[in-house]
Amino acid sequence: MQFSYETITLIALISAVCGYIFFLVMKLALPKRLRSEHIQQQNLVIEKAQQRRQQILEENRNRTEQKLKVHLEEVDDQLQDLTQDLEATEEELASQEDFAQKEAQRIDKLESQIKEQRHKVDSIEQTFKAKTNELQEHRRQLQLKLAEIAECDIDAVRNNLANDLVTQRTLESQKVLKALSEDLHINNKKLAERSLARLLSRYEPEFIWPKAVNHVEITNHRLLEQLEDSSNRILEDLRELTDQVDISIANDKEHTVPVIKLGGGYGIDKEAARLTLEELVAKGPNAWGKVAKVYEKQRRQLFQQAEKLGARAVRELRLEGIHPEIQRMVGALNWRTSYRQNQFFHSLEVAKLAGILATELGEDPELAKRCGLLHDIGKGIDYRIEGSHAVISGDYADRFGESRIICDTVMSHHNDLVLETPLSYVLKSADTLSGARPGARVNLEEGYQVRLSAIEDVVRSFPGINKLAIMNGGREVHIDVNYKKVKENELREFTEAIARKIEQDVAFPGQIKVLVSRKFESIAVA
Repeated sequence: MQFSYETITLIALISAVCGYIFFLVMKLALPKRLRSEHIQQQNLVIEKAQQRRQQILEENRNRTEQKLKVHLEEVDDQLQDLTQDLEATEEELASQEDFAQKEAQRIDKLESQIKEQRHKVDSIEQTFKAKTNELQEHRRQLQLKLAEIAECDIDAVRNNLANDLVTQRTLESQKVLKALSEDLHINNKKLAERSLARLLSRYEPEFIWPKAVNHVEITNHRLLEQLEDSSNRILEDLRELTDQVDISIANDKEHTVPVIKLGGGYGIDKEAARLTLEELVAKGPNAWGKVAKVYEKQRRQLFQQAEKLGARAVRELRLEGIHPEIQRMVGALNWRTSYRQNQFFHSLEVAKLAGILATELGEDPELAKRCGLLHDIGKGIDYRIEGSHAVISGDYADRFGESRIICDTVMSHHNDLVLETPLSYVLKSADTLSGARPGARVNLEEGYQVRLSAIEDVVRSFPGINKLAIMNGGREVHIDVNYKKVKENELREFTEAIARKIEQDVAFPGQIKVLVSRKFESIAVA
């Protein structure tokens, strides 16, 4: 059976209308049913919640009542305890009041007894004083009778007895002090020898002492003639460039080869002048017009070497906080000698010896090494500043931030500053050991003896000289004068006159300290 298109369209339209009507019916009817069910469920939940609330309130009420009951019981117990404590305290207070009353009665009784005893003591004291006065009067009468019989004065006898007693005690004390001093000297000597032995066993130099060269050899006679020519100004230019460096040509029988000798002045300037001469002599007269340029180049290189040497010394000694300028001054001592001993290596050695010796004596080795390294930095500039190199060293150390103990110790190592501290003695000992070690210093014996003889002749030329001692390699002169010929108010002028005379008549390196002492002694023998 076949349907036409219109029939099919009509059937579809009817079906759609029916479906839509069914949808509208269901849409209106279903929410009402759901809302009613929802309201019923909500009422049921509310009812259960109210029942649960009543149950929780009941449980909390019961629990609170139980806690309150427990607390009440505890409060009752505490109240009973406090009541018992209060009763016990009241009983104790009552007993203490009874005891206090009894003690007050006993104290009153004792006070009355004390008053009675005090009256008795006063009467006894008065009796004792009277008897004492009588005894003193009897003693005085006996002393007067004894003095009358012996025909002497009582005060004189008393003074003689007191003087004899004081003299006896003084002699005994002097004997004890002398014995103690001798024991102390012996023990100190043993300890010093032991410490020095340990020091020398622990120290071994790790360097070879360099030899200073202060001349330039001239093997070419033609160059020598040109240098000696007055029209050639190479030596004059060098003298102007250097500060107080003495430059001269030595062409005599004492030298097998003519040499240009350099002496005095700043060590770096002198070494720069020597290196300049060597370079210019090797290049010949054509290069002699570049004296200033070559000299400044050599001087700059030497300053760089000095900075490196100073830093190396500080690093080797493991010191910290030393100013770079002081390090450079320490390095510059490499071109400064004293009795032909290189002062850079001398300072390094003194620092090491001082550190070891300070450790042996229980002192601070860092401070000792610092003092040893800085103790001679003034030698690098003492040609420009008057005064002892020890004082100059201490001043420069103070200027660049070193502590007061370091500066004072450095100044004291030649007794320019009297400082009796362990660190000062450590530095002096280390300095002496470094200078006295065999091979450390070279003294030409003939010149040394001539210098000592010249100093002695100068001192002996003054009146009133009793004793003379030349010490410390000719650096110090100790003089004892006759107190009758040299008066106390003339002592300063007398000392300065000796020093000026030594300056005029004696050739010597460095400085010489003159110490004059005048003693007045009175001795009596019984």
